[in-house]
Order: sequence, then structure tokens, then C-alpha cells
Amino acid sequence: MSATSWWRRGPLMPWGAAVLMCAVLLSAALFIRRSALESSSLVKRGMANVLMLAGVEAFRDTTGVPSQEAIEAFLAAHRDGGLRYVAIVEDGKVLASAGEGSVGDLVLQQDGPQLRLDGSRAQLVHRLRRPRPPAGTAEAPAVTPPPEPQDPRKMLRIAYEFEPLTAQELESRSQRLLIVAMVSCVGILVLAFAFSRAQAQREALAEELERGRRLAALGTMSAVLAHELRNPLASLKGHAQLLAERVERDETLRPKVDRVVNEAVRLEQLLNDLLGFVRSGELRREDADPNDVLRAAVEATGEANVEARYLPAGTHWPLDAGRLQQALENVLRNAVQASPAGQRVEARVEQEGKALVFTVKDHGPGIPAGEEERIFEPFVTGRLRGVGLGLSITRRIVELHGGTVSARTHASGGAEFRLTVPSRGG
Repeated sequence: MSATSWWRRGPLMPWGAAVLMCAVLLSAALFIRRSALESSSLVKRGMANVLMLAGVEAFRDTTGVPSQEAIEAFLAAHRDGGLRYVAIVEDGKVLASAGEGSVGDLVLQQDGPQLRLDGSRAQLVHRLRRPRPPAGTAEAPAVTPPPEPQDPRKMLRIAYEFEPLTAQELESRSQRLLIVAMVSCVGILVLAFAFSRAQAQREALAEELERGRRLAALGTMSAVLAHELRNPLASLKGHAQLLAERVERDETLRPKVDRVVNEAVRLEQLLNDLLGFVRSGELRREDADPNDVLRAAVEATGEANVEARYLPAGTHWPLDAGRLQQALENVLRNAVQASPAGQRVEARVEQEGKALVFTVKDHGPGIPAGEEERIFEPFVTGRLRGVGLGLSITRRIVELHGGTVSARTHASGGAEFRLTVPSRGG
């Protein structure tokens, strides 16, 4: 399979698309958020300039401290625009005010407009300037001497506290947009996960159906082949055994006849394997002792070749003891054949949660990389003799129990098989 087709069919396709969509969506939302914050600052400064010009215009003709009525009228005129507090300040003291708020310590700063934008309300303080009389009039001589420097704190100032409603709405909308983008990304990732899982399940189901079709075809072929060969083989075996009895003392013919009998027995075992492969899927579950099942399989394989460990006495499990024993014998027989002389196969049965686990470990060459699943396919074998049906039969028996079979190469280098059989409730 090429890299492109693997990408299209593999689980990375929905995840890659989802991550790309989330990246684009979040990038756009963050860009809009940053732009909104920058625009919000500009809007606040613009509103401060508007209020400053409005204050200068409103109190330009007023001498001394503006009246309370004038200050309240100015507040009412600009309340809809966000103005909440107006005060006339001199030397850090509020001479007159309207609304609710404060000027903080802005009036203690140097001369010139001062603006504070942090918090939910912005604060502005600027000098309350008076109009100059025209030059040459009685109020102002033709040549006006330069004014004497004044203490900035002694100047009359006008202070505002306002809510930048437009800026706040802009920030709020960008915040909501960012939250919507984040929630959308979570939803996209959840959908990608669900799609990936559904796709994986669909592919697994398709593979299972394909495997079922292959097994059905092999089963039909095996059944026909076993049926056609069983009677001729039984006749061949019987006559070969009779011939062996007749030539028992013939040193020349006896080895040849024994070889015919042995090959007939081997073919009979092959037919039995084929029949076991196509055997009906019905199980006869009964409460049985798993220790007895493993013990019987070990005895059939050869106790001298297997070191077994069992469950505590009194454990029972709903299973078809005869069929499961056959599955264990197939695995144990392969493990004994793979292990070098003098190395015993390790077999144990244990309970893990709601599942019964049989483990068989040998000390042979292990399983070639990438062959962990293929060795369970029918007619796949690594031995010169045999047709590779033992592990296929094992897998079928365990799956009929609702369990699974897995194989791997353990740390010591040999093969390890795990036969997991759940309880009916598991």
C-alpha cells in the first residue's frame, strides 16, 4: 500500500483534517481577538478625546468653578455614551462632582491630559482651560506679558470616569467568538475521534467478514476432501496393518510396511484436523475446573516437557472442556516442538478480572516480526511436516468461547501465546 493510499484509508486522515481545521479556526479567532483588543484601545482613546472636547466646549464660558447644575446637565447629556462621573478638581480636592465614581490619583500627576484605561471604567483628567480675551481690550492689553509659571496642582481640572461601552462590546464579542471557536474545535475533535473509531470498526468488520468467507470456502473444501479420502484411507490403513502382521519377521519388508502404516496414520491425523477445522461452532458449556483442562492438555503433550502452574483449587468456569483442551494441546505441541532439547515449556492458567487466561511460553526462536497474526491463518506453518491447521483450530475454538488468542515474542526470545476466555457475563 502506498503512503498516499495509507493516509487516505488510515486513521490519520480524519485526525489530520480535524487538527488542520482547528488550527485554522483558532488562528482566525485569535487574530480577531487581538485585533479587537487593539481596536478597543483606540475606541477608548477616541471616546476620551470626545469627552475632553465636549468638556472644554461645555465649560468654556464659565468663570470659576462650574455650578452643580451645569455639571449634572453635562453628565446627563453624555450618560448614554458611557459617562458615569464628572468632577472639578483643584490641588487633588474635588470641588464639585456629579454621578458615581472617583478620580483616583490622576490629579496628582503632571500637567496635561491623563488617561487610564485599565479596569471596567476608564478615567480621564485634563486642565479646564479658559478662553483668552482679545488682545487690545480692557481685559487684555495689547502686549500680554508671559504668564508666570503655575503649580499644576493649583490649576482647575475636570475629571471623568466613563464606561467605554462600544469597546467593551467589541471585546465581549471577540471573547465569545474565541469561546465558540474553542468549543467548535472540541466538537470537531470529538467527531474526528468518533469517525476514526467507526472507520476502524468498519475496517475490522470488513476484514472479519473477508476472513469468514475464506474460512467458509476452506471449510467446504476441507469437508469435501476429508469425506472423499476417509474411506479409501481407512481401507489403506487396515490393509497395511494386516500386511505388517504378515511380514513381522521379514527384516526387508517390515520397515517398508511400517512406513506405509505410519504415513497412513499421519494422513488420518490430517483428516481429523480438517474435520476439526470445519466442525460445527456449537459449544457445550458446562462449569468445569480450568486446572483439569490444562492438566489434561499437559498430560496429552507430555508432562516431562511442560512445567505447569494452576489456579487455586475450587475454581470453576463455564466452558467446553473438551474443545478447549484441544486448543491448548495444539499450542503446547507447537511449543514443545519449537523449544530446544532440555528446555521445558511454561504453561499457566490464571484469572484476570472477568477473564480466564491460559499462557504458553516456549524457548524457541520466537515469532518473526509481522507474523503475529498470520500464523493463525489456515495452512500457514513453519515446519516441514504439518499443514498449519493447529493454531487456526485453536483460534476458532477460543473465539467460539467469546475470547481472543494473541502471540508475541517474549523478552527471552521465545514465543508466548495467550488464550483469553471471558465468562458469560464478561
